[in-house]
Amino acid sequence: MNAIFRSMIFAPGERILHFSTVFGAMRKVIQYIVDRSKGLVTTLEFNVTYPITNDDLVESFANFLNDNERSDAPIRIALIDHISSLPGVVNPIQRLIPLLKEKNILVLIDGAHAIGQVPIDLKALDVDFYITNCHKWLYTPRATAVMYVKKEHQGTIHPSLISQEYKQPSNFQNEFFWTGTFDYSPYMSVLKAIEFRKTLGEDVIRNYMHKLAVDGGALVSKVLGTRILQMEGQIGNMVDVELPITDVNDPQVIDPAFWESIFLYRFNMYAAAYKHGDKIWVRLSAQIYNDLSDFEKAAKIFSTICNEFNTKLNDKLICTHTEC
Repeated sequence: MNAIFRSMIFAPGERILHFSTVFGAMRKVIQYIVDRSKGLVTTLEFNVTYPITNDDLVESFANFLNDNERSDAPIRIALIDHISSLPGVVNPIQRLIPLLKEKNILVLIDGAHAIGQVPIDLKALDVDFYITNCHKWLYTPRATAVMYVKKEHQGTIHPSLISQEYKQPSNFQNEFFWTGTFDYSPYMSVLKAIEFRKTLGEDVIRNYMHKLAVDGGALVSKVLGTRILQMEGQIGNMVDVELPITDVNDPQVIDPAFWESIFLYRFNMYAAAYKHGDKIWVRLSAQIYNDLSDFEKAAKIFSTICNEFNTKLNDKLICTHTEC
């Protein structure tokens, strides 16, 4: 992301479009571009609150683009999540991309959670840029990712770390192949990870995790008496379930550190809990080493925490590593 955004030369007045659910680190990258331009470049945020159907999302986005079309402040590039992080929603990017291309807006897809979770057809998507992490769902070590740049843009995109292969225009492959002294061994694991996946079957892996996310989400929501956030076609291998918290504006429950402390130190587990819209949600990830019993255990833990919080037994909730 840094390589793409920081390689671009923006004209005064141009805007960068992103969803309100953009990943926090990517929001910071965009803010850096705005700050570096001293306000000559600005952002445009599309507000989306889930649950929302794909049809309603696409219609709302199309109207948003029309309402924000300005000749004096053109949208230069749009950053769209293939699968957003919080909430973990599979976005209908195959329907959103054409809306952007119709208006000559460059399209950058943040596919951090995509590879290994959903099929990716770059030719069919026809995007300008696509980035996806291999260490999340493809089973490689950290610091491995794929960055796709359409051929016509490769001459202008340089690594964030400029090293001895720098040229102008960019010698794309060489520049990104060597960015200085670095441990390149994680890259070598990617082919082995793909080979491993082939031994099980790509469809077998994805279908198992998807079904587990669907079934597990249904189980947890039933135990809690709440609902799943995702609508039809929006679940990959992650599912978000509403937590039955009565006071969703309590400073504790909107603080991620509050949930992390309880999950890790008291219950020796982890899930991402967060506020979205006017509810508290928890994101659950289904992996090949999980089964439905893991979701059953998680449901009981969530129920215990929420019951204690709602009855104000906060002394049981707040604990340090040593105390728990």
